[in-house]
Amino acid sequence: MGMTASERIRARIKGQPVDRLPVIEWAPWWNLTVENWIKQGLPADAAKSGYDLQNHFNLDKCIQTYFHVRSHETPVAPSHGAGIIKTEEDYERIRPTMYKKPYLPKEYVEWLKKTHNDGDTIHFFTVEGFFWMPRELFGIEEHLYSFFDQPELLERICSDYLEWLKSVIEYVGNTFTFDFMSFAEDMSYNLGPMISKEIFDSFLAPYYKQVIPMLHEIDVPVFIDSDGDITLAVDWYSEVGADGMFPLERQAGVDVSLYIEKHPEMAYLGHFDKMVMNMGEAALRAEFERLMPSARKGRLIISVDHQTPPSVSYEDYKLFVRLFHEYAAAL
Repeated sequence: MGMTASERIRARIKGQPVDRLPVIEWAPWWNLTVENWIKQGLPADAAKSGYDLQNHFNLDKCIQTYFHVRSHETPVAPSHGAGIIKTEEDYERIRPTMYKKPYLPKEYVEWLKKTHNDGDTIHFFTVEGFFWMPRELFGIEEHLYSFFDQPELLERICSDYLEWLKSVIEYVGNTFTFDFMSFAEDMSYNLGPMISKEIFDSFLAPYYKQVIPMLHEIDVPVFIDSDGDITLAVDWYSEVGADGMFPLERQAGVDVSLYIEKHPEMAYLGHFDKMVMNMGEAALRAEFERLMPSARKGRLIISVDHQTPPSVSYEDYKLFVRLFHEYAAAL
């Protein structure tokens, strides 16, 4: 009898032997992608949820649970990238709408436990990182200025957030053992990090150095989710104790083989170039062949390097999954 999905990914994260690679999608599919697939023959019943879709495609199901620091009472930014605060007074006004006691419905917790015990489902949870969270309050541009113009307010927000994260970790530790967790961060773009190492060390690292050991105490590996070129960021997050990073976007020039050389202790999730998924079997095989040496050498967990785009047809995706299983078994 083979390993369970949970056993497999936990062993892979730790660099231990596995019976095969996990065959997973860590990110939910775009609505447009799924809508196209239904037009192309995907049964509508199979698209009722991400769990149903993964089951339909015979994937190792990978389910994300999100803990939100803002509530439905918190103001919503008027547009993407805009903020909801500018001053400490603004923060004081919205603060009572945030940092609610973490909670998952009883029925959902029972479902987590059941699907975990079934052996074919991986569960991870996500919270915002110490770059992402204040950015959602300030907005993109004002957040970058805040490191210089409002450092005291930024520190206060991060300190408040750290205390809330402690309550999330305590709740998780008493509720359900997730296979890993992720900090949504998106600190990099196609030319590298949006901040300097000095700013990272001053404003982010102290909080990660406090919270990551707490997650390790409840046996939850820590991944950092950052798009873009993470070549420098891998070093930074390794220093604060992170166990891995994803999604390793090829369009940003990312090369996981370099990361395995300098940080073999870390796991890497993703890195399959989504832009080749509609180019036929030869292109798909070439991409798997590119990744397999790194998968055999290090802790690479192959998955699409972000959401599967709408240009990938239903038949394209079925071919991708068939080849994924083939290469996963050839580890």
